Amino acid sequence: MGRREPADGSLTVALHQALSQVAQQVEQVTAQDGVGLHQWLVMRPLAAQGDLTMGDLVAGTGLNDSTLTRVVDRLATSGLVFRGVDPTDRRRVRVSLSARGRTLHDRLAPAVEVCEAALLDELGRSSLARSLAARVQ
Repeated sequence: MGRREPADGSLTVALHQALSQVAQQVEQVTAQDGVGLHQWLVMRPLAAQGDLTMGDLVAGTGLNDSTLTRVVDRLATSGLVFRGVDPTDRRRVRVSLSARGRTLHDRLAPAVEVCEAALLDELGRSSLARSLAARVQ
């Protein structure tokens, strides 16, 4: 994926390098519209599933509670999401994309998908993929 495989064959290092490369490439696509990787990670499930609780977003994005709160705050300040109290359980906060957020997501999604497809293709040709396949068997 544009980086050399770790000399010691460390799966942890290889996965970390691959993750870093994916994050960097996706953020190059989204950053031109002022959207960081964490923001994209929140916008994507909201676009696919509608409004979600903060707990759903933690589970779906892998972000921790405090990071997710900061990301949603920034998205709300930018007018890309709405945040409100769940009408059936006032302890829960629900988040949904605004019309502006939906438009931005829909504009960015095809470019992110192209980026992800290219990264998957490159990963499939890498020794990391062969290493992962060997470890799974």
